[in-house]
Amino acid sequence: MAGFYSEDFPFEEIRDENGDYFSSAWQPLKLGYKITQIWSVAEHDGTWCYGPPFHVVNVIGYIATTERHDNETYYEEPD
Repeated sequence: MAGFYSEDFPFEEIRDENGDYFSSAWQPLKLGYKITQIWSVAEHDGTWCYGPPFHVVNVIGYIATTERHDNETYYEEPD
């Protein structure tokens, strides 16, 4: 899976109870998700980027997935 993909994020997003992004990576961790199931969501110039939870530039929130990542994979999807 490692790499950079220019395509729609392929996994179902798990968000908070209101359907919003989690405001920190700690929130889904407290719900029982593993760090490898948490993704940062960033936006820059109309491009959305999903990456590892330690990514901090332009992050607008965090999501969880049932699938796991390798901390090296990014998905970029144009707005």
